[in-house]
Amino acid sequence: MRITKVTTRNGDGGKTGLARGGSVHKNDPIIHALGEIDELSSFLGVCNAFCDDSDMIDQLKVIQNHLFDIGGQISLNEDGANIITEESINFLDKHIENYNKSLDPLEEFILPGGDSFSANLHVARTITRRAERSVVNLYSDNLENNHVVMYLNRLSDYLFVISRFYNKNKNIIENTWQR
Repeated sequence: MRITKVTTRNGDGGKTGLARGGSVHKNDPIIHALGEIDELSSFLGVCNAFCDDSDMIDQLKVIQNHLFDIGGQISLNEDGANIITEESINFLDKHIENYNKSLDPLEEFILPGGDSFSANLHVARTITRRAERSVVNLYSDNLENNHVVMYLNRLSDYLFVISRFYNKNKNIIENTWQR
């Protein structure tokens, strides 16, 4: 797809077009979900700007591509199509398992923090959860084995685990919740 003109003025009336054709108001649940997926991808770009681990940078770029695929699936309103596949979900599972091996089990909740990279990963994690809620709302009649919902659920876990892993490797102590 080639974008030759960014400003079309088509949305000036409060509606926007979808990839499947037709248009919806900009406050439609589809647009909320698309906006939150876009925000998440953008924020992962911010995270990457603070990261000095090339493997993590590469992983986050793969995730940004997956998020673009999710946006396409939502925009096409393809409920049954799984552009996000088991392989995409397994990509996250594999990395979660790999990073988690070297982490101590949690005995208490940890407070988000660390350096600029790991703290921003926690913000990305919360954006992921918000995007997940929007997608659940959008697909509320089709949640069983919904790969988009599964992917977003797993992505928040991934972001949490790599933040912990990164902090540990940088000798940044985790701050725990104090009762």
